[in-house]
Amino acid sequence: MSSFMWGDLNAFHRPYRSMLGEHFARLCYELGLDRVRPRSVEEWLRRRDEILRGLREAMGRLAEERSVKARVVSVKERGEITVENVVLETLPRFYVSGNLYRPSKVDEPLPAVLRVHGHWPYGRFQDAIQASCIGLAKRGYVVLSIDKVGYGERRFQGHWDAWWLYSVGLCLQAVELWDNMSALDYLQGRREVDPERIGVTGASGGGNQTMYLAALDERVKAAAPVCSAEVFEDQVAPGRCICECIPGMLRFANVQEVLACIAPRPLLIVSGILDETFPITRARKAYLWVRSVYRLLGAEDRVSMYEAYKEHDYDREMRIAVYRWFDRWLRGVEESVEEPDVTVEPVFSEGLLCFRKGVDEGAETLLSIYLSRAKRLIRERAGVSVEEWLSRVDALRRGIVEDSLGGFPARNPLDVRTVKVEDRGWFTVEVLTYRSEWDIVVPSLLLRPKSNVSGKAMVFLSPGGKNSLFADRRVRAMLRRGWNVLLIDYRGVGETSFSEHVAAKNSIVLGRHILGMRVWDVLRAVDMLEERFHGETGVYGERDAGLIALVAGAVDDRIAQVVAERMPSSYVSPRPKQPPPFYPPRLLNYADIPEIAALVAPRRLKLINPVDMANETLTREEAKEAFKFTYKVYEHLKATENLTIVATNMKSNP
Repeated sequence: MSSFMWGDLNAFHRPYRSMLGEHFARLCYELGLDRVRPRSVEEWLRRRDEILRGLREAMGRLAEERSVKARVVSVKERGEITVENVVLETLPRFYVSGNLYRPSKVDEPLPAVLRVHGHWPYGRFQDAIQASCIGLAKRGYVVLSIDKVGYGERRFQGHWDAWWLYSVGLCLQAVELWDNMSALDYLQGRREVDPERIGVTGASGGGNQTMYLAALDERVKAAAPVCSAEVFEDQVAPGRCICECIPGMLRFANVQEVLACIAPRPLLIVSGILDETFPITRARKAYLWVRSVYRLLGAEDRVSMYEAYKEHDYDREMRIAVYRWFDRWLRGVEESVEEPDVTVEPVFSEGLLCFRKGVDEGAETLLSIYLSRAKRLIRERAGVSVEEWLSRVDALRRGIVEDSLGGFPARNPLDVRTVKVEDRGWFTVEVLTYRSEWDIVVPSLLLRPKSNVSGKAMVFLSPGGKNSLFADRRVRAMLRRGWNVLLIDYRGVGETSFSEHVAAKNSIVLGRHILGMRVWDVLRAVDMLEERFHGETGVYGERDAGLIALVAGAVDDRIAQVVAERMPSSYVSPRPKQPPPFYPPRLLNYADIPEIAALVAPRRLKLINPVDMANETLTREEAKEAFKFTYKVYEHLKATENLTIVATNMKSNP
């Protein structure tokens, strides 16, 4: 027997960490193959309607209609301009903090600008944001500057962690869009504002907000996104926030096409030549595409690109370019522009604060909005009888696979390749790879007992990858029972490890969620095991991989049994701590975890130490209550002996 070193468990001579990124690049390229630049006005108008409809459907709706409430907290005269501290209530108890800058003397309705911002550490208090607001107000504009959700005085509402919004059919950009549309409502209702002359500008994430708002709301008469224009050529950049990830957007539009939806209204694209976040080459490509649409519409003079030899910023040079653009299209003047020296307030200055005494009790957050919608979606299904639910099983599976996970690809040849086989005494180890998709290679370990051999096989999954399971007691126990065991590095773990955040973001934009991709890796493993052993196949997943195992069993009847260890029992929790790949879009429109578990019935299902979304282990009583619906389905199918829930936590309920 040869010596078996730990490194011998690897299928590749070096880690293949670029695999998932290359896969995303291929999918991005493939999605764009059939979309060509429009050649006629009619063709573009049809295309534009498709894009806007796609955006509205992808973002979801926060409410049926807007009814913004506003209150002015304080007013301060600052020489020739006046600053008002304003609170908007864009949803019941969902508050937006802002400042309205205007000339102190207003004799007639003035043009207005909505000033949105990106991921600046101080929100609307950032020096560059204050400077642009003061500069515009001194030029005769009414300017409303608001904190984006989770920034400035809205930090308590949450932002970067809001992955869970996807699973209830929302996204972070939808919240920002709602706030910004509500801000336009407010501006249009101000007596100092000419409602037909409103512009919007912002940098970075604020530039993206500018793009989506101007594309979807024609009340924006001129737009100036700064340091944000690009084309998605490969994948979403690692540093991007989820507020820039629209579910499935690349299935119906790339970024430059969304920008083009602003046409023929005036659009200025401002970019930094040294910008590493939104590289200048991608910005130039976006501009050239957008310009072709403006040219098609006979409005080429209404689009322009300004480049500054600067980094990712919104500095004085960039601001002056924006002043000039708004002057031309909102004030009707073309003249030399300089930004006067301005004095900005200190960060979180008392003079600009809206919530000096704190936020109103019961103020909503992104999490509370999520929980409210999640509970409502689950409650709406609560009255359905088991019989009726069972009649919908095929539709539920179809909805989960096609709508939430984004569908599965066609089956390609598995191309199984054995790298080596090692004798381990009472079992053998075959190091192999198989192709889940054309460009997805899954490194695996096939462990086969030498005695008590059966045709049964179990696929083991762990977020730690196959190597972390090799010496696991559960794996050895299955081998001693005569089962064949397959340990796999589903895409993005082990030898193909990849950032969970970037994988989730890319998969969301591409419209094939990473959870579904990993489920597909499992189903292809089942294909391979069926060819080899022709016996019963099961799937065992721990922690995050427990959900992968459960969904695989829920959507594929070939899987005879599912075991999930330390898997969350529900998507509803005031303390969600699951990683980004846990939240596919619109999943709760179809099923919560107990309902997904019920889709395995009447096959064998074992849940070991289920946890809540904060990873706290449930007691036996809590587990039975959490999976009450699963029990009902198994009971109705007379298969209760096939459902086992093991809960070793003995803590008593409070």
